Order: sequence, then C-alpha cells, then structure tokens
Amino acid sequence: MTDGADDRLPTRVQTPRLLLRCWQHDEASILGDLVEGNIEHLRPWMPWIKFEPQTVTERVALIETWTRQCEEGGDVVFGTFFDGIAIGSCGLHRRVGAGALDIGYWIADDHTRRGFATEITSALTTTAFGVAGIERVEVHTDEANEASAGVPAKLGFHRDRVIEKEPTAVAESGRSVIWTMAQADWC
Repeated sequence: MTDGADDRLPTRVQTPRLLLRCWQHDEASILGDLVEGNIEHLRPWMPWIKFEPQTVTERVALIETWTRQCEEGGDVVFGTFFDGIAIGSCGLHRRVGAGALDIGYWIADDHTRRGFATEITSALTTTAFGVAGIERVEVHTDEANEASAGVPAKLGFHRDRVIEKEPTAVAESGRSVIWTMAQADWC
C-alpha cells in the first residue's frame, strides 16, 4: 500500500489532553461498550452504525483488520483516550487519493462540546503532514452536520467543494462537504 517506512502512518499521537493510539484486540469490549452507549448519538451521521451491535468476536476481528491495514501501510484507526478512558475514535485514511489523507472522528456524546474533535483534527493534520508524500488533508462532513463542519472550519480548512452522494446514514442530506488543507497553508 505504501512505498516505504517513511510514509507509514503513526500508531500513536499525543495531543495536549488526549492520547490517540491504535485499538488493541483485547479492548474489543471497551470499544463495544463505547459504541453501544452512543448508538443514538452516532446513528444520524455514521453509516457503520447499522452494523451495531457487534459481538465481541466480531469486534476483535474488526480491530484485527484495522491492525493489519496499518501494518501494511494503509489506514490507521485510533482509540481516543482522555485520562485513560476511551471517549471516541478517529483515524487517518488513504481513501482520497495519492498525496492526501482524510481525517475521520467521533466523540462520545457525554464528551462533546469540549473541543476534543478540534484537538484531534489539529493533531492529526500536523501528523499527516509529517508523513512522506502527504500534501493535502481532507475532512468530509455532511452539509447538515453543522457540529462536525465546525471542526475543520475552526482550524482554517478551506471549504473546497460539495459533492452529491447517496445518503448512507439517517440524517445525511446527500451533500458531502469536502474541507481541504494544503501542507503549505498549515501553520
């Protein structure tokens, strides 16, 4: 998936308040409890929620898939930890083409509106630009998801374009806003 070790994505990122690190297979029940406790919070915007709840065995397999992708130089999915407690998940994804990474994030309902998503996105943007060959970072938000769109806007991402797409989660409008940041513009 990648050309060499210098373009691999990191498995751990520290922010001022958070630790972002790859999920471990023995944390499947922790991730499961976190997701299950936030199903209604996540349902409007996260298409993958339709596959919930998962068994511990299914979740272990999912985490092992994420681990394999990371080891092969692909995407990385992080648990988001605040004071040692899992409060969400985020990731760097290679799904937007050469020279670019896409940042995804979600925060548990009882930890929203505290700046965590902004802190994550800032740290992952800086991290992405430290990876060989990365010249652009994107964040994709549904046009109707104002809270999520506030994150890249606050960080100075450019609202690059809006694309029509079939809604995949219950509250999606079918209009995906693509926010971009060029490496040269990131301070």
